[in-house]
Amino acid sequence: MDAFGPLLSDAVMDPVLGPQAPQLDRTLIGKDASWQGDYAGGWNSYLDKDLRSLLGEKVKGGYHFKFCGGGNLNACATALWGALDAAGNTLQAANGGNPNPSAWLADANAEKISFAPGLLTTKIRYTNRPSGIQQVISFNGHR
Repeated sequence: MDAFGPLLSDAVMDPVLGPQAPQLDRTLIGKDASWQGDYAGGWNSYLDKDLRSLLGEKVKGGYHFKFCGGGNLNACATALWGALDAAGNTLQAANGGNPNPSAWLADANAEKISFAPGLLTTKIRYTNRPSGIQQVISFNGHR
């Protein structure tokens, strides 16, 4: 998804935004919602609303423009599959050309959470949860 997300954003939004797309990405809201941002940002909401509109679902405050495929479902599907294929090709190249995705490995240490120096010495795994408030409690014995 890290490789696909920005390409998905490009495929949906860039044909309409054109040269304004980089300005939106840099100035207002970044294109992708990375793990550092707790998946709470990015163009995900724009894409979600546009794609739901294209599929005929009701959306609150629909956009004036039709982004994905210019409002054409077949053109949108072609753009989405093209973005997914490009992401797969990028990942395959990054993994020595190996065409087997199950053999593609990434170092999970990059996503571990570190604490302020001197506060805690441990690092913990990042876990994506559906709420913005998380609490971790450990018990070493019975109270």
